[in-house]
Amino acid sequence: MFPQIRRLLKHSAVYGMGHILTRMVSFILLPYLTHALNPEEYGAVTLLYTFIALALVLYAYGFDVTFLRYYILENDNQQRKKIFSTIFWSATITSTLFSIIIAFSAAWLVSLVFENPESLGISSSYLILLSGALLFVETLGIYPYLWLRAVEKSLPFMALKTTGVAINIGLAILLISVFDRGIAGVIEANFIAASLQLLFLLPSILKNLTFSIQFDKLKEYLTFGFPNVPSQLFVMVIELANRKILEVILGLSIVGIFSVGYKLGLFMAVVTMGFRFAWQPFFLSIADTEEAKQTFSRVFTYFCLVTCSIFLLLVFTIKPIMTTSWPVVGILINPDYWEGLNVFPIILLAHICNGAYANFMVGVYLKKKTGLMPIATGIAAAINIGGNILLIPIYGMMAAAWMTLISYFSLAVLLYFLIRPYYRVDYEWKRVLLIAICTAVIYAVSMLPFFQTFWLLKLILIPLFLTMLWLLRFFLPEEISAVTRRLSPTK
Repeated sequence: MFPQIRRLLKHSAVYGMGHILTRMVSFILLPYLTHALNPEEYGAVTLLYTFIALALVLYAYGFDVTFLRYYILENDNQQRKKIFSTIFWSATITSTLFSIIIAFSAAWLVSLVFENPESLGISSSYLILLSGALLFVETLGIYPYLWLRAVEKSLPFMALKTTGVAINIGLAILLISVFDRGIAGVIEANFIAASLQLLFLLPSILKNLTFSIQFDKLKEYLTFGFPNVPSQLFVMVIELANRKILEVILGLSIVGIFSVGYKLGLFMAVVTMGFRFAWQPFFLSIADTEEAKQTFSRVFTYFCLVTCSIFLLLVFTIKPIMTTSWPVVGILINPDYWEGLNVFPIILLAHICNGAYANFMVGVYLKKKTGLMPIATGIAAAINIGGNILLIPIYGMMAAAWMTLISYFSLAVLLYFLIRPYYRVDYEWKRVLLIAICTAVIYAVSMLPFFQTFWLLKLILIPLFLTMLWLLRFFLPEEISAVTRRLSPTK
């Protein structure tokens, strides 16, 4: 079991680094954008990316999950090329049609995305047209990146992501600071960077592409993948609908302020996404082994341990780092946005729950029960929308943060119970509960006035967290032995 878990950790780390580098666009640009754009302008950027994220689900229409499942489980290389080609050509045709529809519907979509588009001071229709072009390029880039994941080429994956990040950041700063492109500059930089990444991926595409579509298989791929579309849309609703509801109820400035704290929460999303990128190929590849279910159970325990440790590290450090005036760079986050930092710890927990949901998806893929996903995600999305509409007028942006956490927690619980009759994994719930209790205790201790004054001293609480777990006999003898062997010098 441990060699398999080490393999998962290796690829999770590399994919995590790749995703971190991708998200560095958000993290590096965040301080810059809070100084370059006012809260209303930043809120508009957030709403535009909300539209892009929702539309991207429709552009992919479930073929992203279809590709991974069918490609990994197929051993014949020629058949693998047919799978890649069928999905890639289908995506090319439909993405072209979707982007044409967006172009002709730009005027209508503007009023759907923005409550008051005239307040933006630029051509909002141009932003929609640019979004359609970006969606086309992003969709075609999905499949070569999925191929790199499927064949576990994690280092080229990270290298390409790193290149794209560097281009995106440089262009965004250039377009906004030098050419005064404002909101449009953010999207233009993204489009150019995505186009160049697609160009860099061309060798991978050509290596796998044939000029044919397996129409007899297309129906099977759609049958497996399309049920993922409603579930992915519902997940996007959980992730993004609060921005639109905040805009309607409290205004665009609040959207911008909330989005800063929410975006910092993506530090945890980066961790869980790195895990997910490695997790799907991993569990599909070991599903037929005798100890598969035991491995899945142990992986979930380690996932909870790692993410809770990272949660403590982030809540102890990020807010002070962002609000302290540093030499040369000054204050990283404009004080106009500081109120949004209050949602940061809640969003971190929400992403941990989303990662738990990813753990429970093993049975969905192995037993082809994708029809269960819209049920779980639909209920969670309904909870999210209803809670936001009822509570945002009373509690403001904090309600939006708490509803995100409640929705992701509900999503994980629902999927766990829905898939259990079809594929039962006996998770180590006592150990997981112990992790949760120790995390809560350490977080409560960190709120004492002493630690609020000397925030750097909070870092000593992380070793204390691990010590508590050890004293409470969380770690199993074989785990202690495995760690000891790894740390001991070879004789």
